[in-house]
Amino acid sequence: MSSPVNTRRWQRHPVELAVRVVPRGGDSKLAIQGRGIEISEGGMTLYAGLPLKPGDFMDLEFQTPGHTRVAAIVRSRTGYCFGLEFLTPLGTESAKSSPKAAAPSASNGGDLHSMLQRKEKEIERLRSEIATLRSYGRLPR
Repeated sequence: MSSPVNTRRWQRHPVELAVRVVPRGGDSKLAIQGRGIEISEGGMTLYAGLPLKPGDFMDLEFQTPGHTRVAAIVRSRTGYCFGLEFLTPLGTESAKSSPKAAAPSASNGGDLHSMLQRKEKEIERLRSEIATLRSYGRLPR
């Protein structure tokens, strides 16, 4: 018997990541601890004791040195296991902890070359964060 064809856009990686879950529009003081068990550039599988349903939005804060925060939407739910899609895939300018690049203009020297350099630096920073998340996720229980 042949195995099913993987039709996912991004490769999944098994992890054990502690995350803080903040329901969108909610107070960050109401954050709930959760645990990610799989992650890809486009989303993750999350266990958290929240009454969320498909279509609900949330912010996830990864418990890493940079406290990277990403926005996500619940795509599926089985009990307290949620399939999440990141609103902006990792590897793009999605992290709220990252400084926002200024829009190019003549007044700030924002020519195409300098914008390209800023974007390349941001991509390298995000690749480094992804590598940290991958290695950080293998902590003993």
